[in-house]
Amino acid sequence: MKTKRIFITCLMISIGMTSFAQLNPMGSMYYQNLYLSNPAMAGIEKGWEANAGYKAQWTSVEGAPSMQAVTAAYGSENNKVGAGVSFYNENAGVIQRTSLKGTYAYHLPLSSGSSYLDFGLSAGIMNEWIDFSKVRGDQSDISLTNFNQRKLYFDGDFGIAFRNQNINIQAALPNMKRFFNRDLSRAVVDRATYFAAVSYKFINPNKVLSLIEPKFAYRGIDNYRDIVDIGVNTQFWTNKFLLSGIYHSSSSFSVGAGTTYQNQLAILVMYTTNTSGLQNYANGEFEIGLKYNFR
Repeated sequence: MKTKRIFITCLMISIGMTSFAQLNPMGSMYYQNLYLSNPAMAGIEKGWEANAGYKAQWTSVEGAPSMQAVTAAYGSENNKVGAGVSFYNENAGVIQRTSLKGTYAYHLPLSSGSSYLDFGLSAGIMNEWIDFSKVRGDQSDISLTNFNQRKLYFDGDFGIAFRNQNINIQAALPNMKRFFNRDLSRAVVDRATYFAAVSYKFINPNKVLSLIEPKFAYRGIDNYRDIVDIGVNTQFWTNKFLLSGIYHSSSSFSVGAGTTYQNQLAILVMYTTNTSGLQNYANGEFEIGLKYNFR
């Protein structure tokens, strides 16, 4: 048992230091909160909308990674301008990463407003540090001190999309500073380098199964092979019950269920299985997402 615990801890540290939760990001970005994956999706609906999500990985392992995200977005009355702010935090063991960004999006109407070409740009600050209260070892190690002496830095994301009532085609470049090789080498956290997705909504109003939305996504991650996500989202009785499933080519699978109360408060719960290398050593990943619109 002791040997197994040591193995799990070492495995957690090695994977957390290289992939750091990017292999399976927040599941709510696929259907509930598109703004999480693409700044061009900020303010695609009129009025204010707020989202919050929490994801815990490998809960049976001490120091396991977790993620938290909070976003707020506003869409103008003419549907042309969107604005948003996002807060994102990750931690794995002793290492923590936090970002705070503001977003401006422009939604160019096409075909008399039935289709839109969306552009979005986010900019803000990023910080990575070691939490000494969680260090189990020599806290005077100079490498730990040097890590925390690095300053926070500016970073940004860019996104573009084409959408109408049924189709959504989008692409995004997160962490642009690193993408354009303007960042120092930071091997602690492998980050997403690009994201692309296409989805189509089959809408059946006044039917029990009122919406079916298959989606194909393609993600690039530093120092790891590209990941393909294939999923489908379904809504019953308009939006009273939501059920989704997503297969990830990293050998994991996500399943989610949720509901919407009075067309304002949406609740989503998701479970993601571990990648193939961890399935025998730790449990999966649990996530809860909340969305509230003020329209």
